[in-house]
Amino acid sequence: MQIVLGPVLTRNGGYAFDCWTPEEGLSRGYTYGRIEDAHYARNVEIRSRNNGSSDQTIGCSTVDEFVRLTLDLRGRQHRAWATPLPNAQEQCGAMDAVYG
Repeated sequence: MQIVLGPVLTRNGGYAFDCWTPEEGLSRGYTYGRIEDAHYARNVEIRSRNNGSSDQTIGCSTVDEFVRLTLDLRGRQHRAWATPLPNAQEQCGAMDAVYG
């Protein structure tokens, strides 16, 4: 699973970072009162996800990078899921084969 962590930003009178995964989408991060606490929590998140896990964690330094990566990964996910729908003739042939 790929995990993308956004940069630390100001939010609601504090500092926070967001996380995005293909499975869960965008998750809003906890708002910390001090910027140092937000940076520490983000670094812990990056280290904990990379230790002994098959997850690939990508930490973004800018909002532009975060948006670009999430859109790119979302696009790859949709292409992987996209399969052509059967036409009516193929569907009838498959139903005949199953139901006789």
